[in-house]
Amino acid sequence: MNRRLFLQHSALTAASAVSAFSLPRQSLFAKETKFAKQTNASVIDMTAKPGRVKIVGPDLAATEVWGFNGQVPGVPIRIKAGESVNAVVGNALHVPTAVHWHGIRLPNAMDGVAGLTQAAIQPGESFHYQFTPPDAGTFWYHSHVNAYEQVGRGLYGPLIIEEESPPVVDRDIVWMIDDWRLRKDASIVNDFGSGHDKSHTGRIGNVPTVNGRYRDIFKARSGERIRLRLINASNARNFALTFGKLSPSVIAIDGQAVKPFSVTEPIVIGAAGRVDLILDMTGEPGSMMSVVDNFYREPFNLIKIVYEKEPLRDSALSSPIALAAPTIPEPDLSNALALEVNIAGGAMGGLRQAKFNGEWMGLREIAQQGYVWAINDVVGNKLDMPPLIDTQRGRSVHLTIHNETAFPHPMHLHGHHMKLLSVDGQQPLPEPHWVDSPLVMPRQSVELAFVADNPGKWLFHCHALEHHAAGLGALVQVT
Repeated sequence: MNRRLFLQHSALTAASAVSAFSLPRQSLFAKETKFAKQTNASVIDMTAKPGRVKIVGPDLAATEVWGFNGQVPGVPIRIKAGESVNAVVGNALHVPTAVHWHGIRLPNAMDGVAGLTQAAIQPGESFHYQFTPPDAGTFWYHSHVNAYEQVGRGLYGPLIIEEESPPVVDRDIVWMIDDWRLRKDASIVNDFGSGHDKSHTGRIGNVPTVNGRYRDIFKARSGERIRLRLINASNARNFALTFGKLSPSVIAIDGQAVKPFSVTEPIVIGAAGRVDLILDMTGEPGSMMSVVDNFYREPFNLIKIVYEKEPLRDSALSSPIALAAPTIPEPDLSNALALEVNIAGGAMGGLRQAKFNGEWMGLREIAQQGYVWAINDVVGNKLDMPPLIDTQRGRSVHLTIHNETAFPHPMHLHGHHMKLLSVDGQQPLPEPHWVDSPLVMPRQSVELAFVADNPGKWLFHCHALEHHAAGLGALVQVT
């Protein structure tokens, strides 16, 4: 087992490619994200509303988006470990919305799934979210109402929870990576939830961006140490990033610390996933390099790093970079509820029939209702369906997920983290680590376990958002 499998990097040519069309390069340098600092007593005002963002530079029109406070990414939130998120989310859209706090082990009532944990926030109304995250790390938030459209239009933002003793770096940077499906006038293609996207890879855009900008430039200095927090906010695009001659060190996956290790192969970040890197900038002053996405058949230059003429220091820092170990309860595999989870459906998926609203139906009948995916032969088409897992609080759960389809699936469990134990039966993983959105590649099996210690009804679904909308979801009930 090598680092490539450790980062779920396999069978990358299985997905189809959509190339970015030629657009002007950004003339503005990438700006560092300005975070909304808060104390426990302060409240962050976040309003979902239309906005206009220069995604493809000054030479084309601004793109009409939906964003929190009208911006993309939305209001960046940064708090310290032990502090609370205290946010009032208003809705200035013409459609209902809600906010899910992705990767946070939070009270069920704050999870933000409209129709399951709260009523949707109607136009002109607001909802007060308040909770204290138990874990430090890199997280994010996004709409969870018609997410395939609302996230695709820009309703997301970063949530950073600082460790008590973070590693010493010169800068702590967030890159929210995404892709947009734009016309040549930079307007969004309004084909959300198309049948092709639901049954194939999901909505893959033609304009990949970093923090809402296409082919941007990021300035750095030789000798600088950067903590780079990568957050994949795309509907369905997975990324596999290379950093030229740099040797990034991975220090966290999905917000949870791992034993630091350096990588030379592409760093895979599935949709909704996060990876924290330490980058020691060793390039020559005045030089430049590209960060390249290699996941699909045609490599793409995501962003350029340009070195300033004056170095920061002559050599890299040598201080420790390891984060404190996660404090998530360890599952007891000797007394765990064991379950095989079979994902089937989609184009070339071999699904012939499944249960829809409790009745067996053929795939053609199911597809006529707009659904093409199933988990354990059950189409996840509503939020009051019987749970896939129904267990008492404190019980360990041992899952083996089999992807029997032709497409990748980032499988997200709300309210919990799962320990990734093995991939394709190769046991044990050299360094099992915690995930909340593991990317399961086509025809691949992954083994995971978690302690069901957070009461409530929780979603378990594919975070290729069109797949979820087309039935690839289930419930986990903890009582």
